[in-house]
Amino acid sequence: MVEEMQSSSYVHFKKSCGGQATCVKVCPTKAIRLKSNESIQVVDHCIGCGECIRVCPKGAVSAATNKLSELEMDQISVALVSPVLYSQFPGVMPKDILLGLNQMGFLHTVDMSYFLEMFQCATEEFIVRNRADQKSPWPLISPVCPVVVRLIAYQFPTLLPHVIPVLRPVALMAREVKKQITQEYGVNEEAVTLYYINPCPTSSQPSNNFSQQKQASMDKALGINDIYTELIHQIEKIRESDQIPFSQERFEFENCATGNGPLWGLSGGEIADMNIDHSLAVSGLKETITYLEKIELGLFRDMEYIEFRVCPEGCIGGVLTVIDKYLAKSAVQKMVKMLGLGKRLSRSHILRLYEKGWFHVEAKPSRLQQLFGAQNEPLSIESLQEIEMLLEHIHGIDCAACGAPDCRTFAEDVVRGLASLNECLILHARGMIEGQKT
Repeated sequence: MVEEMQSSSYVHFKKSCGGQATCVKVCPTKAIRLKSNESIQVVDHCIGCGECIRVCPKGAVSAATNKLSELEMDQISVALVSPVLYSQFPGVMPKDILLGLNQMGFLHTVDMSYFLEMFQCATEEFIVRNRADQKSPWPLISPVCPVVVRLIAYQFPTLLPHVIPVLRPVALMAREVKKQITQEYGVNEEAVTLYYINPCPTSSQPSNNFSQQKQASMDKALGINDIYTELIHQIEKIRESDQIPFSQERFEFENCATGNGPLWGLSGGEIADMNIDHSLAVSGLKETITYLEKIELGLFRDMEYIEFRVCPEGCIGGVLTVIDKYLAKSAVQKMVKMLGLGKRLSRSHILRLYEKGWFHVEAKPSRLQQLFGAQNEPLSIESLQEIEMLLEHIHGIDCAACGAPDCRTFAEDVVRGLASLNECLILHARGMIEGQKT
């Protein structure tokens, strides 16, 4: 019997979980409702933060990722590797991890650090030019974490002009890798399947790069937890072999030559090797929301660039990772010490590409808000007054027993016709249901 599911773009919920409303309370967009204490409903925009996965005590929430078994159906399969993957195998060199992916069936394995370096250079150049022309407001905000961009569009739309319009590394990687591999094999794009191996559920629909331009898209996504067991098995086979595991790359972007890439998995890793004097790194969902509120109030204008990550400690704290985030952090620090930091690309070459528009996206605030902003119809003054009156009657404690995250959201649901006052246990206990709106 197939279990019935309720889904958003990024996560799957078991429709009946006998839940405790933990997911309802942590959702930053208040998109989840729990009906009759067991049935999950998604009523608004999910931004893919994964907090519901993180807190669910029943394991009833999962990422909307693909299956590893799908590899067998692909003509040319390519693994796009988040540098966080290296942090999950302490003591293992990146080349052995990439080789392990090859042995799992991926024809090519792409290390993202090649494209992270391009992004850094393009971002530095944008900031230098913004100092002169002041076309964008300070502080500029990193576009790297897609959850942050969706959160801004949903909850802080006035900050959308702060999001730097430079193509995200993962989008640049997908576009260029697909182009080069199709040329190498003489095939069309449909013959190449890209798999992003991801620490979070945000790339299950990765084709949207916050732009009106048509960008290359990754076709599928796999969580690190989806491949971990099989990959560690392949790595053990490599380490136990008597043969020296030579790399088999055919493109320069198929190897991890420096520690710069793994460093990006840590909070502050993006700005660590960038030539920006006034920058800041913030990690964690609550911390990100707090600092966005401060920026909205006009603070941090002396900062030029802020790196936000909604996961604690950065991407190594993603919900689809496997090992403890502090063990992962230690593994990255040791890897950086071993590999060292260094550049692989010519800055002058990247700047020539910058002039040709390689890195630019038309990330207009209106388009971003259309894609990720709140979809509910604005409430009238009369409806807002009705909500305030209901809150006076409820005078509750945000218990979430009604299935909404808090009393105000419940009152709004009632006014919108999405809920009934009969669902409020506090009003029942006080005997105040009769005569009220239902």
